[in-house]
Amino acid sequence: MADGTTREGRVLEANDKEVVLEVGQGGVTVAVRLPRSQVVKVEEKASTGTAAMGEYVSRLSKALKSTSADDWHALGLWCRGQRGFRDKAAEAFDRALALDPNHAPTRLVLGHVRINDAWMTREQAIRLIAPDLEANAQARELELQKEIEEARTAAAEAEARNKALEAKLAELRRDIEDLRARLTLPPLPADYYRPRVLYRPLIIIPRLPHPHHPGPPPKKDPPKDLPKDASPKDPSPQDTSPKNASPKDASPNAPSPDGSPK
Repeated sequence: MADGTTREGRVLEANDKEVVLEVGQGGVTVAVRLPRSQVVKVEEKASTGTAAMGEYVSRLSKALKSTSADDWHALGLWCRGQRGFRDKAAEAFDRALALDPNHAPTRLVLGHVRINDAWMTREQAIRLIAPDLEANAQARELELQKEIEEARTAAAEAEARNKALEAKLAELRRDIEDLRARLTLPPLPADYYRPRVLYRPLIIIPRLPHPHHPGPPPKKDPPKDLPKDASPKDPSPQDTSPKNASPKDASPNAPSPDGSPK
């Protein structure tokens, strides 16, 4: 355009007076008429499909001249990223595997797996290892059942041990309560905390015997046949007077009962 801008669209008509351009926007196509005096030049731009085909032809010619699987692998990756070239990608990957059957990048792109140094599809691998998988699953099932039985046995033993410990704990609690009941002391008297008069302490020093003078004679133990709290009684003085003496036999000089001489 004469003002330096550009317009893109499909040219419907171009003459000396005007250029009719079909412009699409938001799913709606509009015919725009531009004066020829404002149009500097009209350039034809190749479509996306035409440009992609040209790129494919260039890459294909390069791969045909090469004997390396990497070039065909690169062509296959490029075709995968382009719309309408999916079948070309499959052909390129097949040519890469024809040159190198163990080409790992191409095998991985196609989803193949390697088992025992052999490449195969996932379906082939599943059919090959299915018997081994089933046998391993059965063996694992038996192991799990054994572990479950061992766990149940251990749980039963733990439950029995738990009950025994609970019984011992209950017995210990009863012993503690019994001991606390036995150690309970009687209540203190009401005046236990009343103020008390402080007295000066009196120190009594026992008198020790002199080394040259023996001490008092030791006390005699009471007879063994008497109780400890009983002491032997002193014998009463004997009556020296004759039992059958009469007043007549008394001496004439004996004093009278009142103490006066007869």
